Amino acid sequence: MNRADFIPDVIYTRRDDGLAVPVNRHSDPDRWWTLVNDNDGVITQLDDGQKPGSPGIVPTSSSTALDTMAYMLELLDVGPGMNVLEVGTGTGYNAALLAHAVSPGRVTTIEIDPAVAEHARVALDRTGLSVTVVTGDGTAGHAPHAPYDRVICTASAFRVPYAWIEQCRPSAKIVLPLVGTFRHGIFLSLTRADDKTASGRFRGPAAFMRLRTQRDPTSNAPLWDLEGAKTTTTKAYHPEPFNELDAAIAMSCRFPTWATGFRPEKTGPILRMSHRASGSWATVFPAADGIHKVAYEGPLQLWEDLDTAYRWWLDAGRPDHTRFGLTVTPAGQTFWLDSPDNPLPPIGKGTTA
Repeated sequence: MNRADFIPDVIYTRRDDGLAVPVNRHSDPDRWWTLVNDNDGVITQLDDGQKPGSPGIVPTSSSTALDTMAYMLELLDVGPGMNVLEVGTGTGYNAALLAHAVSPGRVTTIEIDPAVAEHARVALDRTGLSVTVVTGDGTAGHAPHAPYDRVICTASAFRVPYAWIEQCRPSAKIVLPLVGTFRHGIFLSLTRADDKTASGRFRGPAAFMRLRTQRDPTSNAPLWDLEGAKTTTTKAYHPEPFNELDAAIAMSCRFPTWATGFRPEKTGPILRMSHRASGSWATVFPAADGIHKVAYEGPLQLWEDLDTAYRWWLDAGRPDHTRFGLTVTPAGQTFWLDSPDNPLPPIGKGTTA
């Protein structure tokens, strides 16, 4: 059993101009095998499969890079006899590895895209391994096969669904990539406690496609319309959270309901921030003289909140991402520094959805 057994005949590779183009196993076998046998991830679907086999822009399903897959399985620490839930079936290769590791045991994998799920179902059937493939929304888990000893998600989450914790046994592990406010992803390893909560630390950078039901939460949708906006100036300009992992994770812990973005310019990246619930947004345009222009709308001065949070991180000694973690309860999720006993309250008024 190897990854090639699970890869579809048509995959995609990115051209220099950014467009992803198809590579067909039958018409271009050398290129297909080169991509599949490489350690890197393999794109297997574009733009939610709207035009199969055609060029596209956004990868929406893939086979994870082999070293990343191995690292996630190491974090998960699966063993014989365990009951495992995988969210995000993709090609089915990771589910096969799970089934091999837990045998005898049970593996349930859930995939939201019917075509992707069916491909994986057929591929897994060929292996003879015991894997149940469910077509559905993985954020709801799969209660009929609970309780689980392990849950693994192969798409990035903005918020950890409580259903995953609820459907686990005490001491169960949940491993997933979490995406932050500043768009950097981070691996998270949670352990389920007896009180039906789960807590754990961040464990290194992660770049994954977003869970489809969490792509653009309405409370985080951008509101950047510069025409007719109010303007002011500021000396606070901090592109670091957009470019540096540790700063990004620290800022994400303080602004869990913001949306952000940036656009590179000669003078530096234009920083964009928004908070849908209050109708507030701000765009900071860097200037060489250090007096930066701000365009904004709404009651909140988001650029000042960013400055406050960034200075907090500096004053704290620039703690790296491994010192941060997350606790998930039925009421929501709370970020912390060093210990769950040291929760990080969100900064500013623009932090509640």
